Amino acid sequence: MNKVIFFSAGLLCFPFIMHAQSLQSMIPNVLTFLSSVVVPFLIGIAFLFFVANVIRYFVIESTAEDGRKKAKALAIYGVAAFVIIVIFWGVVNMLVSSTGLDGVTQPKQDYVNKMGG
Repeated sequence: MNKVIFFSAGLLCFPFIMHAQSLQSMIPNVLTFLSSVVVPFLIGIAFLFFVANVIRYFVIESTAEDGRKKAKALAIYGVAAFVIIVIFWGVVNMLVSSTGLDGVTQPKQDYVNKMGG
């Protein structure tokens, strides 16, 4: 597990590995990826988890009281996960829009030439 974390941190430290030309172009790419791919995927997983436990509560475990309690608790956890993910998504979008990292190309300074140096 430590090797995976170390490798991931190493990838983030080297923008050229992630096909970014600089750290300034890597941060908006990562934030856009989080906002457009990761968070909707997690919302979908939380929704499916909730729906599966609601079906389990009303249909599959409808006669067993112990099963209904477990399904109810898991459905509540699914709703809580959904709310936390939506809050996380809102915070990320708020930070992205307030810092100007929302993918809009910023104007370059006068001293930057065509080669980027």
